Amino acid sequence: MTKLLQNNIQIKTFDQKVPLLLDTLAQPVTKLGQKHTNTLKTYEKRARAKYLGNALVLELVKLDSPLKKSYWNTWHCSNIILQDGKKLTSTYCNNRWCPVCNRIRTAKLIKSYLPDLNKMVEPQFVTLTIVSIKGKDLQSAIEGMTKEIIRIKDLFKNRRSFRINGIRKIEVTYNPVTDEYHPHFHIVLDGRNVGKELINEWLSRYTDANRGAQDIRDADENSMLELFKYTTKLTTKNGIIKEGDKTVIEVNPEALDTIYRALYKKRTFQSMGWVKQVSEDIDEVDAQIVEDVDEDVEVWKWEQEASDWVSGAGELLTGCDACERYELKVNTSTRVSNTSTRVSNTSTRVSNTS
Repeated sequence: MTKLLQNNIQIKTFDQKVPLLLDTLAQPVTKLGQKHTNTLKTYEKRARAKYLGNALVLELVKLDSPLKKSYWNTWHCSNIILQDGKKLTSTYCNNRWCPVCNRIRTAKLIKSYLPDLNKMVEPQFVTLTIVSIKGKDLQSAIEGMTKEIIRIKDLFKNRRSFRINGIRKIEVTYNPVTDEYHPHFHIVLDGRNVGKELINEWLSRYTDANRGAQDIRDADENSMLELFKYTTKLTTKNGIIKEGDKTVIEVNPEALDTIYRALYKKRTFQSMGWVKQVSEDIDEVDAQIVEDVDEDVEVWKWEQEASDWVSGAGELLTGCDACERYELKVNTSTRVSNTSTRVSNTSTRVSNTS
């Protein structure tokens, strides 16, 4: 624990000149099956996720979005940590775009689904796509895709005497050059022939879909981890720029909001066949034993300017220095009256929110 350093959060706007992709912010870096223990390093990563997530929330609430209240709930997520000995307890918003909750959610999903994934004899990673669409059609397109994959699953079970055993996840990408969205499924299933039949049946229903965009490959640890990249995704390498000592992260709140609204209250992960369904929700109140924290009784309050939880005496819980190392920038190629933004560069990738 260290003394509080005063820093002001910096959120700037600028005209985007380089390619941008919305990608992973909150992924816990782990290997499948690796035993996880909670340490202050875990909470330092969580603090970084909260700092950047809060910075994005401040931009999302400027939009005229029906999710505005929910965005503010994310701002308050894990604001207070109660310490009793080595046990840290906090409350969480459970929103699918919250990077803090997504760190917890991803670990839960990996741990819960791994036993069934390990039972697969011939695991395959399948991608199913449709043609790109406009934002106003995104919600209905996702609903249609979900209905079709269920119909195909039932068809295989009832008429072709074999089942699709696996897990599917819906993702959406955004291309600001064309102002189009591209929903698609990632699926890990058992059996290469099953995967090939699935692709053929999918193309028979979406005849305008690009056959070359459908994909099947052997599933390894990396592809299975890709399936569980369950996050509020902000940016990839193309959207991260070094400016002096700071890492600048470029975001597009308007594109994110469009996808969040389209996927709101929809199940992002769905099991199929003998794979057991796992709830995507996390506990609203969660207590964890942190091995290397000094035993104490304390109330830690989040301070955005410090990118950390701070005690009454001014100590930092984790020593996270995100406020000194990171800066969020918003793309403003086109500014509209409610101060929301629209970018005009390459594809923006976002995953699973509901």
